[in-house]
Amino acid sequence: GASNRGIDDVRELRGQVQFTPINAQYKIYIIDEVHMLTPEAFNALLKTLEEPPSHVIFIFATTDPHRLPPTILSRVQRYDFRRFSVEDVLVRLKTVVEGEKLSADDDALRLMAEHAAGGMRDALGILEKCASFTDVINLPSVEEVLGVVPSEQVTSFARLLFDGTPVETFKIIDDIHNSGKDLSQFAHSVIAELRRRLLSGVQGEDENSKYESLRITAIEIFSEALKDMRFAQDPRIPFEVATLKVLDWKEPLSIQDIDGAIIGELEQKIEALEKQILDLGSKIASAGGGASRATSEAAMIQKPRLQPSATDSERTATLQDIWSEFLQELRQEKLMQCEAFLKEGSPVEVVGNEVIVAFPKDRGFHKASIEQDNHREPAERILSKKMGLSLRITCISQEDKHKQVTRKTKIQKQTAKKKEKSEVKRQTSTVSKQEESDSQDFINVSLETFGGKIFTKSEE
Repeated sequence: GASNRGIDDVRELRGQVQFTPINAQYKIYIIDEVHMLTPEAFNALLKTLEEPPSHVIFIFATTDPHRLPPTILSRVQRYDFRRFSVEDVLVRLKTVVEGEKLSADDDALRLMAEHAAGGMRDALGILEKCASFTDVINLPSVEEVLGVVPSEQVTSFARLLFDGTPVETFKIIDDIHNSGKDLSQFAHSVIAELRRRLLSGVQGEDENSKYESLRITAIEIFSEALKDMRFAQDPRIPFEVATLKVLDWKEPLSIQDIDGAIIGELEQKIEALEKQILDLGSKIASAGGGASRATSEAAMIQKPRLQPSATDSERTATLQDIWSEFLQELRQEKLMQCEAFLKEGSPVEVVGNEVIVAFPKDRGFHKASIEQDNHREPAERILSKKMGLSLRITCISQEDKHKQVTRKTKIQKQTAKKKEKSEVKRQTSTVSKQEESDSQDFINVSLETFGGKIFTKSEE
């Protein structure tokens, strides 16, 4: 199918199936790797599959049946071939060896069977290569033909992963690399050996079953390294890193170990606290005055920064002084988002119990976020505690701030102007009253000097 995958090949096939066989009863067409045919070729084959001649049998073989079109699958019968077991392949290889009068070790034949991965054809192909390579088929010769690392090195490497040192383990890697062996193939062999030991431990055949969790972890680490080795410029690096991970791996603590460690730590803390209590009890008499002073100092520290009668200007000045401390306390309270939002704003003033915070025009997201209750209320709680007042945070933009300042300045100017007019009027009234008083005094002195009288002109 890979070599004859076009529509022209299928048309030629359709022309041949019309002829009846000469000597046999059926004509059998076997198409291997049929999933490689093009969609056009499949469409050209549909009619023949739907109504095949009575003397024709088609056999399609593929390793990817899911890639076949549904129209093809609906016109054929499916048979899934299973892999041969290692023992079945081994029996067949022994039969061939006896029939061909070859000399082969059982270990060599088993390695062929394992390397064939359930494929009888692959196993026979390996046997054929080995037979042409040497007259006596033994384990070293098969390893040489397959290019695999000797089993002794694989076994030693797997053992050193659990009981060895990095120096010994990396020496094996260097030897394999210098001998020209494929490290990817070696990784496959290591994973297979670890799997064998894992299964032996599960079945109770391995006395070192305590390494079960490490074997599972090692299989996962080397499997991941095998993926990285395919695309690495130097496959040796991912393999060495995986080896270090396995060597440095430590078995996680069990629940019993964790509980024991926690209980031991708590017991130590209790003993330390009891010792501190005894030490404090012996120092109470001599440290009475100092304790009183410490209590007084603590009370002074906890005293609120502002009194409820403080003016808005005093509150504003205090707010600007402690703003950085307030942001730092938000971070200490694990309120990182509140701290990040408020850091982009700046405190403008305090009006009554309302704290005005201005944000730049491009920080609208931060302004909208801090206005949400889940961010604003924790910030108000901490700020109120720090200021000693119940405060509420109100957010404005810098543009609103400028408008507010301009309006405030205008109101201040109008107020000052009114005060000035009132002062002038008051001073004028005072001068008039003073002049009137001086005039009355002059009249009184004149009357006393000359003995005069004041006559009021009556209206006619």
